[in-house]
Amino acid sequence: MKIESLLGDSHSVQISEVIRETPLVRTLRFSYENRMSILPGQFFMIWIPGIDEIPMSISAQDESSLSITVLPLGEATQKLCSLTAGDWIGIRGPFGSSFDMTSKKVLVIGGGVGMAPLRPLVYTLLKQNTEVTLLIAAKTKDELVFFNEYSGISSSKFSLELSTDDGSLGYKGLATEAAKVLLQENEYDMLYTCGPELMMAGLYRLSQEFKTPVQASLERFMKCGCGICGTCAMDPTGHLVCVDGPVFRGEQLANFNDFGRYYRDAVGIKKKY
Repeated sequence: MKIESLLGDSHSVQISEVIRETPLVRTLRFSYENRMSILPGQFFMIWIPGIDEIPMSISAQDESSLSITVLPLGEATQKLCSLTAGDWIGIRGPFGSSFDMTSKKVLVIGGGVGMAPLRPLVYTLLKQNTEVTLLIAAKTKDELVFFNEYSGISSSKFSLELSTDDGSLGYKGLATEAAKVLLQENEYDMLYTCGPELMMAGLYRLSQEFKTPVQASLERFMKCGCGICGTCAMDPTGHLVCVDGPVFRGEQLANFNDFGRYYRDAVGIKKKY
């Protein structure tokens, strides 16, 4: 296989709109003529000129544009959040695995900006007439990503639940605590999640307790996005988050010693969560 095909479709795009989702989180929309199918859960490598190239999940797609949703944590994401309409970035992809969407009654749980890859998943499931319960979790009500958008959905197939650590809106407590209540009261044939890894690890344990299949979108440092550098390998199996993931099923998560325990920094040193 030629290296060019591994590296993905690369080109520059112009930001058309910046949307304020929370006091910190921003959604950047840019023009993109759909040259290939992009499935819920897949990601692009985003090049910020003069800074870095980082992986970002697609949070929305239509016939002429794509969106990414960004929380400013490091230099690259801080720069992305400072951009305005008319600025240019580079994109390369799409890469990675997608969510399996064959279930009929599902629980979707997003923590913070982890709501980004779950957004196209929710809308695709609803189009398929799947019964969706969405739990949005955050530390406070001001940090609930896409809350206003989902509050406007009126459908017998959709239910919105909220949890905040401080109790400012919805269930008071962690996402795992709110999820346990939902799992006790309902039977789901799939649990989808993305967010802080400690949260997802807790949800994985709940999925085992309630015998509910789970799919989780993981995050690791990626330098290439296409399986060349190996920096996103999971221990001890060697699964690459960029190629084999970022979406993994419960039976795969069970084999990852590092899931919910540690990650590797930009130079490969293990760090505990």
